Amino acid sequence: MASDSPRRPSRCAGGVVVRAQAATEQSYMESVVTFLQDVVPQAYTGAPPTDEKEKIVWVRFEKADINDTSRSPEFLEMHSGSSDPPLCLMIGYADGMQIWSISLGGEAKELFSVRHGPVRAAHILPAPHISPLMIDGFADKRPLLGVCKSTGSSG
Repeated sequence: MASDSPRRPSRCAGGVVVRAQAATEQSYMESVVTFLQDVVPQAYTGAPPTDEKEKIVWVRFEKADINDTSRSPEFLEMHSGSSDPPLCLMIGYADGMQIWSISLGGEAKELFSVRHGPVRAAHILPAPHISPLMIDGFADKRPLLGVCKSTGSSG
C-alpha cells in the first residue's frame, strides 16, 4: 500500500537527527506516516511541509546489528546506555529508499538515503557468528545492505 510523503531534495550525506515528539492516540502506522509527512521534510529544509507529495511504496522496521551496542560501543552513548539495539526504519520510495535509526527515546537519525530508482525490498544483512577458525571476508565492509531493485518489463 502506498502513502504520500512530502518530497525533499535527494541527499546521500545522512546524519540528520529528528528529536522525539509527544505521542498522540494514532495507530502505529498512522504515527509513522505523520512522522514522515511532518518531521522528515523539516529536518532538511527547516520549512513547513509543502503540498508536493511523494509515494511511500513500503515501510519496514527491523532490528539490525548495524547499530547493535554490543558490537559497536560508540552507539551506547547515543542510545541512553541501553544495550538493546534500536529499531531501524526502512522506507522505500518510488525513486529510492532511506534508513533511519530509531532510539529507545524516540529520536530518529538518518543512516542512509539514496535516490537512484525504485527499490522493491531491502534488508540489512546481519554479521555472521564466526568461529575462531573462520574469517569474515566482509568484516571491514559491514554493514552490508541487500537491495532488490524494481525493474520494468524491459528487464
